[in-house]
Parts: sequence; C-alpha cells; structure tokens
Amino acid sequence: MLNYCRVKIINHVLSNPRSQTLLKCWYSSSLDSKYSEAEKHKVLEVINQSDSSTLSKYDVTKGRSKNISQWINTYGPLKNICEVETIDGFTEKHVHKLFESIIHNKVKPEKETNALQQIKGQILNPTLTEATRQAANTILTVYVTVNSVSWALIHKHNYAVADWQYRGIEYPDKRFQLGDILEIAWNITNKLPTADLYVMKAEATSLRASGSDPNNPKVLGVNLQKAQMVSMIVALISTKNQDLFSEVMKKSEKTKTKFKQNVYFLRSSLPFRLYGTLIGNERVASDQTVEMLLQDDKMRSSDNSYVYVPEDLKSSFRSQRDLPKDMMGQCLLFALTFMDLCIYKNKDKIQKLLSSER
Repeated sequence: MLNYCRVKIINHVLSNPRSQTLLKCWYSSSLDSKYSEAEKHKVLEVINQSDSSTLSKYDVTKGRSKNISQWINTYGPLKNICEVETIDGFTEKHVHKLFESIIHNKVKPEKETNALQQIKGQILNPTLTEATRQAANTILTVYVTVNSVSWALIHKHNYAVADWQYRGIEYPDKRFQLGDILEIAWNITNKLPTADLYVMKAEATSLRASGSDPNNPKVLGVNLQKAQMVSMIVALISTKNQDLFSEVMKKSEKTKTKFKQNVYFLRSSLPFRLYGTLIGNERVASDQTVEMLLQDDKMRSSDNSYVYVPEDLKSSFRSQRDLPKDMMGQCLLFALTFMDLCIYKNKDKIQKLLSSER
C-alpha cells in the first residue's frame, strides 16, 4: 500500500509541470541563492503582473515572453523564481539576463516608428543619418533651372529663414564649352551662403526624361547643359565645404581619406504634392501658396510647426517679377518640405503625403 502511494506521488510529480518545477527548486538552490528576498519579490511581481508585450521590454525575446505568459495562464502565477528556468526556451543564462534587467530596471529603448518609411519610394538620397540630422543647424536649399538659381537658408533651432535669393544665369553669346559652364557654376557657388547641409532637387538621370519634346536635339542639348551645370555645382559645394578627415586603419596602419556627404537630393514631386502645386502632371505657379504661408507666419513657432520669414525677405519676394517670384517660391517650398519631413519629421505633413497616396 505504501509503495502504491509512493508510485502515485511520483507519477503525479512527473505529470504535473508545477510539481516538477517545485521539485527542481527544492533540489537546486543555485539560482534562488543569487538574489535577495527583495530582488526575488520584485522579479516575481513584474513577471506575474506583466503581459507578454510589457515583459518583452526587458532583456528577453518576444518568443520567450509569450512562453512565460502562456505558462502563467495555464498554471497560475509564479511562486518561485526557479520556475522560470523550467519554462520552454529558457536556460539559466536566459533567466539571469531577464532577472538582472528587471532588478535594475533596464528596459529596451522603444523603437521610434519611422512614418517616412510608409511613403512610397525613396524621398531623399543619400540617406540622412540621425547623427547628421541632430548636428546640422543650417540648411541651404539650392533650386537650379537652366536660366536661374534660387536658394533659401534656414536655421533649424528656430525654423527661421535667414536668406532667400534669386539670381539669373547669363550665358556667353558665343558657343560655350565645359570650361564656360564650370565658370558659371563657380560664380553661382561663390554666391551661396555656407551651411551644414545642402538640399537640391533630385534631377532625372536620363537626358530624355524632361522637356516637352525629349527627342528634339535642342531639348537634349538643354538637358545636357543643365545636368552638367548641376553636377559642377554639386561638386563645387562638396569641395568647398568638405570636411576631409584621415582615418588610421587598424590592421594595415595606413591612412585613408574619407568623403563626407553634405549635399542631399529631395524627390522633386514631394513639394508639389504637399502644397498642392501639381495638378495632374502640370505644375502651377507657387506664388499664391507661398503668399498664404507668409501671411500665416507673423510670429515664430514655439514647436517648429511652421516657418518664420522676416519682413525684409517677404518684401524682397513680393517685389520680384512673376518668373523670379515663382522660382523663389518653388525653392522655399522645397526647403520647407525637407525641413518638415527630414529634419522635424512633422507628423501632420507626413500624414498628408500618406493620404495623397491612397
């Protein structure tokens, strides 16, 4: 009879995970002895009161946190910290990492949802790193057409326009060569204010991609001329403001020079979509849109939700003729699009773009 009872007890222990857990805790005190009573109480309290998503904020995988939740739902709250080691997927190493993160409150940093990634297609090239975004204080947008260049300089810390200009491009009467285009690009670059970051419109990589008649040799020539000039301006900006630095290779002990990218290209359609200056495939004048913005920014924004333009720059814009005013307007809209999407990550502006894609 006694032997029969012993067999029943053993079978009960072997068939009951909770009993197996308690039996293991009785025979193994190594885990239990590592922590004080207060620490064990805190661990049990956090684990028993947390769902799998809350628990996964600590040093444990989502899969193992789900296993803990399922175990508690089946067998009830944990009574001893040793029980965690018997849950599927856990070893003494996994248990120790989880307990240490709970005791010292070391939670994983919450990942920021990058809403920009939800916008279809690449919006900026190259990618703007978080370190660069944080370090930059001045951003200059350069808007180049065949016959003009406009720029807008913005200070990040108070979202204020510091400079906003338009310049026409004069070409020599004679048939000009690459050296002439280089000189024009050089003169343009020298007029530009210095900034931490430079933003330009992402140009078509194919010469036949723009113009009303892309098969026309004259159109191809104009597109080629503009592409050459833009490329030279980009190169001159990069060289003029390049912060070259040397890095010693650990293995070879050789020094190499690295290129620091400070010119970024924004997808050309984004400002048109964001500010409604694109109807179908046709771009409309930007002056009315910009004028509305200028009327709304009489005071500086405390949360960088809108731009501030000083009165003298407003007057300069309003005094321009139609074409220069349109070019300055397009340049400012490009600048604001970059600031709102890439620098400030304005949720309302991002949501507006996402809504337009649906």
